[in-house]
Amino acid sequence: MQYEVIEEIIYGLESGILFGISSVISKMGFLFLEQGFSKLLVPICISVSICCSASGFVCQTRGLKHGRAIVVSTCAAVASIVTGVFAGMFALGERLPSAPTSRLWLLLGWMCIIVGVILLVASTRLVRSLPRSWIHVVRSGVDKNIGVRQSVPTRSRDTSPSTVIQASTLHHLIATPSKAKA
Repeated sequence: MQYEVIEEIIYGLESGILFGISSVISKMGFLFLEQGFSKLLVPICISVSICCSASGFVCQTRGLKHGRAIVVSTCAAVASIVTGVFAGMFALGERLPSAPTSRLWLLLGWMCIIVGVILLVASTRLVRSLPRSWIHVVRSGVDKNIGVRQSVPTRSRDTSPSTVIQASTLHHLIATPSKAKA
């Protein structure tokens, strides 16, 4: 895997975990209140939940700035779901469905989501490794420009916030003296 893809996944996982934990923490405040603890725990838990959500948005924004939105957002959503379920099971005492078929469908759904994320991240590499006969089917059905993309040399992405903009591209923004007087 390329470094950028791993970075996108990590940012997505960080933000998703923070989102999942924030939902559980806010619910814990109300559960503490029901069990007879101090009323101050509700605003404290909600404040911690807000801080976790804000930190999650910071991580996700950082990931979106450096990477592809699809990978970062999908990893964040998956991590949020899984974290929320596991934290709910351990911290709040919630249970998975008791019926075996319901449990099977739940786990099968999670597996489909995880496999989808893996395919999303590795899609370009997978298409290159397909046999030539399958690539023709993929070209005609999904992506007709895949051959063009492979023949064009790839440019590296400039992740520096101080990117240099050529002056020739900014001429339309500069007002000429004759237009400024009018």
